Amino acid sequence: MTTWKEKVRVLHLEDSADDVELLKMALRKSSLNVEIDDVPNKDAFMNVDLLDYDLIITDYNLKDYDGLSAIKYIRLKQPILPVILISGTVGEELAADLLRAGANDFVLKSNLKKASIVIERVLHEASIAREKQRFQKELVEKNLILDTIFDTSSDQIFLKDADGKYLKVNRAFSEYVQLHEAEIIGKTDYDLFPKEVADKANDNDEFAKLSGNPVTYETEIKTAGQRTIFEINKKPLVIDGEVTGIVGKCLDITANKLLLEDVIKSKSILSQAEKLTKSGSFEYDADLDLISCSSNFKHLLKLQIAGDTISFRKFTQLIKEEDRPIFNEGVNKAIENYEEYYNEHRFIINPDNKSIIGYFKIVLRPDYKDDEGTRFYGTIVDVTAEHESQIYLMNKQEQDRNELARELHDNLGQKMNGISMFISKISDDMPDNKDLKKVKELAHETIDDLGYLINNISVKQIEEHSLDYAIEKLVSYMPSPIRVNKNYEIVEEDLSPFVKSQIYRVIQEALNNVAKYSEASEVQMNLKQSGGILSLEIEDDGKGFAVEEVLNGNGLQNITHRVRRSNGLVNIDSQKGKGTRVTVKMPVS
Repeated sequence: MTTWKEKVRVLHLEDSADDVELLKMALRKSSLNVEIDDVPNKDAFMNVDLLDYDLIITDYNLKDYDGLSAIKYIRLKQPILPVILISGTVGEELAADLLRAGANDFVLKSNLKKASIVIERVLHEASIAREKQRFQKELVEKNLILDTIFDTSSDQIFLKDADGKYLKVNRAFSEYVQLHEAEIIGKTDYDLFPKEVADKANDNDEFAKLSGNPVTYETEIKTAGQRTIFEINKKPLVIDGEVTGIVGKCLDITANKLLLEDVIKSKSILSQAEKLTKSGSFEYDADLDLISCSSNFKHLLKLQIAGDTISFRKFTQLIKEEDRPIFNEGVNKAIENYEEYYNEHRFIINPDNKSIIGYFKIVLRPDYKDDEGTRFYGTIVDVTAEHESQIYLMNKQEQDRNELARELHDNLGQKMNGISMFISKISDDMPDNKDLKKVKELAHETIDDLGYLINNISVKQIEEHSLDYAIEKLVSYMPSPIRVNKNYEIVEEDLSPFVKSQIYRVIQEALNNVAKYSEASEVQMNLKQSGGILSLEIEDDGKGFAVEEVLNGNGLQNITHRVRRSNGLVNIDSQKGKGTRVTVKMPVS
């Protein structure tokens, strides 16, 4: 539809052809661009679509119709469409009736030169009315949208005037205070909430109004022993440069806040527990190759890092160089099989002085809830004092065993040799004495048993001869039905005395287990050295066993304990009817 400033389409209801021509002549003299359609009677008028026109002009007196009825009909169809009534004479009372019925103005037939002026004015007024109607429609729609947003939001939304009185609240707000919106309007925070809550709200309102800036704060409300914590966002409402009120939103953060408090509390408890147990915890993401660690983890390892993360590569560099291959192999196997890794390793805890070593027990367990299978949780425990104490005890135990072996050899052994010599001499003089012959045999057996006992309790043969010699002695005591195949590829000079004694004890324990329980006919033993790693494999063809059923047995525990105290790895693989294989790897020093 065009506007009056452009082309104006006019519908003229008039049954006099002369009057129609007079109006057209008057309008042609004006500046208006008018296109007029004439209708002479009611029927023709009723068949016209009023939406096609910008203005309706109607005569008051018609043969079959009247202007007042036409105005009422137009207003019923188009409330804003401008209508001008033309008449020969209009009294004041009739003019008032016409205006009340909806006419925008009227023009006397004797003064048609005013028609263009009246048309321009009513078109302008109609334009304003249409714009106002459009604005009101948009306002209603926006208010509906705003009300919908207000009432569908789970957050509490409110609007207050400059005096702190509520002007509008949403459904969530009403439900929380258990009042209808109409009961809330005009009230202040002091009418709705405890004084300390209202005081805090009022202070933040004043700050927002004075500063002109938004404000965010938390407040806690306790009712019937229950805590509710809100995060409140407020913003000053500014109209024409003046603060006229406060608009705000309350978000219930109780669950998140309580969870955060629990997390902080748990972290505090964990920190205290870690300090008491000299431990640190960490989370390892194998996919990102990143470790997230606790503060005590950093403290124990003397980590100088700003955050709480460290690359796994950097963590590995903290482990003593000789232990790294063992550590990497064990961890890679745990990641590949998604299983636990447990061991003790030496750590360099002073980068400036690599001789300062700490002993740490490492436990790495997979997160079985992680579908991707790349997340592990772990702990490190400072076992330096315990380790050094254990090493001292193990060394002291070997010393005591050596002393006992020496005492048995020098005292009881010499006496038994003397007894054997006397019995042999007497037996030679009395060859037919069966009892004496039996005593001679028992004496020799006792000497053999004593030699076996001395070799078992002592590692002195390693000191006096070699590790190879000591192992050969162990093999020589194996029951004759069991054949032992040996393969040595080691440089004994590279092995520390401690490592020699521990690998000897491991072999001793393993061979004892074979002799006592395996019912094996053959054993393959390989002892090799590659770089800084000593590898041992002992495999038999015996009856085997279910590892999980006897893993806590003394023999297997002794092997595991010694290997871990030597910062190594041990794996015991056995199945019923399929023999047993013991694999050990440890640093050579």
